Amino acid sequence: MKKLIHYLIFACTLFFTINVNAQPGEITGRVTDIAGQPLQGVTVLLLGTSNYTVTSNDGYYTIFAASGQTISFSAIGFVTVEVIVGKQKEVNIIMEEEVFNVEELLVVGYGSQSKRTVTSSIAKVSGDEVRNSTVTLATDALKGRVAGARIFSQNNTPGAEPTILIRGGSSISGSNDPLILVDGIERDMSGINPNDIESIEILKDAASSAIYGSRASNGVVLVTTRKGGANKAPRITFEANMAILSTERNMEYMGSEEAITLMRKRLVQGPHPNYAYANNYAYSSGNLTSSKYSTRILQPGESIPEGYLSMDDPINPGTTLIFQDNSWIKESFKTAVWQNYYVGIDGGTENIKYLASVGYTNDGGVAVGTNFDRLSARTNLDVKISKKLTFKGGFDFNKMNTNYYASQYQVITRGLMTPTTQKLYYDEGEYAGTPTPGYNASSPTPVFYAYYNDNAQLESKLGVNGILEYNIVEGLKAVAQVSLFNHYRTGDTFMRANIFNGTRPSSSMLTTNERQKVEVYASYNKSIKDHSFAALAGYSYQKYDYKYLLAAASDATSDKIPTLNAGPTKTEATTIKNAEVMIGYFGRFTYDYKKKYLLALTFREDGSSKFTEGNQWGFFPGVSAGWVMSEENFFRNIKPVNNFKLRVSYGQTGNNYVGYYDALGKYAISTMYIGEASIVPSSMPNKGLTWESSTQLDLGFDLGMFNNRVQITADYFNKVTDNLITSKVLPNTSGFSSILTNLGKVRFYGFDVEINTRNIVKNNFSWSSKLVLSHVKNIVLELPDNGRDRNRIGGYIVTMADGSKKEFGGIAEGEPLGRFYGYMTDYIITTQEQANNALYDSQSRGWDWTKKNYVTGASGTSIGKKAIGDYEWKDLNGDGIIDGSDMFLLGNTIPTFTGGFGNTFTYKNFSLYIFMDWAVGHSISNNFLQRQMCNFFANNTSLPTEIRKAWDPELGQDVASAKYARFGGNDSDDLNKNFRPASNVFTTKGDYLCLRDVTLSYVLSSASLKKAMIDNITFILSGNNLHYFTSVIGMSPETGTSNAYSATFYTYPPIRKISFGLKVTF
Repeated sequence: MKKLIHYLIFACTLFFTINVNAQPGEITGRVTDIAGQPLQGVTVLLLGTSNYTVTSNDGYYTIFAASGQTISFSAIGFVTVEVIVGKQKEVNIIMEEEVFNVEELLVVGYGSQSKRTVTSSIAKVSGDEVRNSTVTLATDALKGRVAGARIFSQNNTPGAEPTILIRGGSSISGSNDPLILVDGIERDMSGINPNDIESIEILKDAASSAIYGSRASNGVVLVTTRKGGANKAPRITFEANMAILSTERNMEYMGSEEAITLMRKRLVQGPHPNYAYANNYAYSSGNLTSSKYSTRILQPGESIPEGYLSMDDPINPGTTLIFQDNSWIKESFKTAVWQNYYVGIDGGTENIKYLASVGYTNDGGVAVGTNFDRLSARTNLDVKISKKLTFKGGFDFNKMNTNYYASQYQVITRGLMTPTTQKLYYDEGEYAGTPTPGYNASSPTPVFYAYYNDNAQLESKLGVNGILEYNIVEGLKAVAQVSLFNHYRTGDTFMRANIFNGTRPSSSMLTTNERQKVEVYASYNKSIKDHSFAALAGYSYQKYDYKYLLAAASDATSDKIPTLNAGPTKTEATTIKNAEVMIGYFGRFTYDYKKKYLLALTFREDGSSKFTEGNQWGFFPGVSAGWVMSEENFFRNIKPVNNFKLRVSYGQTGNNYVGYYDALGKYAISTMYIGEASIVPSSMPNKGLTWESSTQLDLGFDLGMFNNRVQITADYFNKVTDNLITSKVLPNTSGFSSILTNLGKVRFYGFDVEINTRNIVKNNFSWSSKLVLSHVKNIVLELPDNGRDRNRIGGYIVTMADGSKKEFGGIAEGEPLGRFYGYMTDYIITTQEQANNALYDSQSRGWDWTKKNYVTGASGTSIGKKAIGDYEWKDLNGDGIIDGSDMFLLGNTIPTFTGGFGNTFTYKNFSLYIFMDWAVGHSISNNFLQRQMCNFFANNTSLPTEIRKAWDPELGQDVASAKYARFGGNDSDDLNKNFRPASNVFTTKGDYLCLRDVTLSYVLSSASLKKAMIDNITFILSGNNLHYFTSVIGMSPETGTSNAYSATFYTYPPIRKISFGLKVTF
């Protein structure tokens, strides 16, 4: 009995001890997203119980839990996090956005729709993704992040907007730019502060974009800016970023000593040996001290001047040459500073939600004389006036100032050809920044241009919109929206007097672009048991007014008064006024049964004043359907699959990119009749002209697997544009050379894929990835009948050896766009026998450097002859002559595959984001390198280091190891033109992989900060455009892809940005 009592006491003690250890305690903490922003309304549930709470406005929570129990944190749009309680009293949680949330809302035309029920092809880029990239323009943050869209920079000038091509575009000669709407206002994205963006939706197929009708053939980009939240305390966000800018790549040049050694040898072997001894030549020993070129003989008793180097003359040993070694790359491009500041406040109550922000961005510009700054301000207001009436309004203003080069070709392409031996300054203190006077005086170096030229552009953009929403009855809503967008731009130029131009030309330009829009529509939503449907119908009125003014003058008497009235000679006075009115009716109907069977119908009918009566109106319908197969009973046993939806869409959109009065015919001022001013027809009217129309079929699917940790969205598309606006050649008897007409058809087709994965999801660590891949091809289906093979426009007509005709190049039916042609090398001539038997080359001057004379053939002329070291070109037509008939297909400028791959790693309060994008399958004709190798301007040019790879038989090199034919000096004007014609010599693969963004951030959040009324502080270290992995030499590989499908000249180089930022939330 006594033992029994002892056992009972022991059991009670044990039970009591266990019970004490399991007593629940208070657990507190904070829930934030990966950017450190607090999450309100997160459900905090103690699993296995009914005990739960929700987070406050600041993301804080308190719950009672015992050791060993599990707490679940869940919120719509975020990945659920579960934590086992240990001994800790504070549990802070970082929640990651769910990569694929079927209930997520997507912005569509005139509304939003659940991703679960969307049946068309729509891509979305969140505001967080935009802010992950430290960019000036939001468009830059889209590079590689949108499946089916190619975003690239043809021009890296500060503030320059990248090009957006959605599914290849839709036109040949018309615009391929998408329609961009920011909160419903048509505009570009250059003035939008990236910090203000909530999301960017890209409507890619015709079914989704048909509701925008005649302007939607190239896709639609819908930008939604951030708004305030209901029942949310005021939140103030301050962000400051500073970055160091430098060129990511540039052409590399020989130093002066190497260039002098090579060029002096080549000069004495060339047809103008006096260039090695005369005054005013870059590599001459005979330059006077007054010459712009520094190379000269060191005179007896003379000391080497400061800033000069010396060397032994390679062609006159024992003679000392002195020279300067000026790197025009270093003089023209510098390290610059980029700054960005942003202050925003948002919050709201049940009845009023608000957001206001102001931002300032300054890009110092790495090229001398260039820079960009932007001041932006935005307010968004949402006021619930009554239970049924709501007002939504927004105000957006930005002011941008840009200093840029009027012609990058003249300033950079030709300016950087300035030899390194040229002085930076004349003795008089003036810049010596142009290779040669006379015909090349318009090609200054960037240094010269910046010193003598002012070229400033000032833009201001104002957008205002107001929306009234009235809930008539449950499910029925009427909406009226009024918006105004004004874009004002001024441009002022002035050239100070210099030794090449003393007229001091100046100009002033003013453009105004005003857009007014009024839209009213009604929407109705209703669900009856398992059936849900929605309908929308509306009316749109838009007016565009464009004005342009240009005035110019010259012969001012002073550099100090850069105004038009200072120049007595008036050289230009031009004004242009254009106006257009568009009226549209639009509608959409959607239906779903159990969110399993989905249907959507859209339409728009547009009328435009650009066209004449009978052709002013166009109807653009769209239809799409979806089947959520994963909701079927037979599919439920497929364990890995959570969601599988099939989609199909078909529709038609338009492209009204045509002149305001092209259909009516235009007039011009002429003085051709007895010298008197008169008005004469300048273009033939075509009253049948109408918009281009694109018909597109899209087949796609959405797939979610492994509890939605892997999400795949894939689409195949086939887009055919009919009624292409093209120019048709007219007979001379018409009095006009051509007329614009709707004749032509082109096809764009391919597929795009987006894959999102959550690779690892733990409380303290997560890893997610996003991969996008796009494949686009095109083919011309129909062109205006012109009697040529395949109705070819441009290109070549070649007579073959057998007398037959062969046509190729240009644009032709059955062929893709973007092809380019040129000579094809056969081999490099290495023996005199090969030179004697070389084919007649119509461009070759016939100089033989081994004999130092022009080779005279049987005809008594040297033209067409070749020498050792020259290229032997392939003869296409077999006539024994190399000329413009021997053009081979060299490549295509349009990439076949583009994509991007991003990874986000989070560990506690640290976050690392790495993103790369690429383009492959295209070629680039590197015209810049070609021009450098030609050694224009009487040999007075810089020498790229690529010349080291040219064959030099004097050094006993093996020709098999040479990349180029022998470099001989002024190849273009005096020699045998090995580098002058377009050829495969300068055609390279344009493939590139760009390390676009690397961002490391740390969120600091603590109780001490809270006492100071600071929610958190985020420290950000970021790199943008860090490196291109490519075989393209000396220039941006992105530049080689253009709307015009043209070859590439050198432009403003790509910019590498290393930045540090600080973000404070109060």
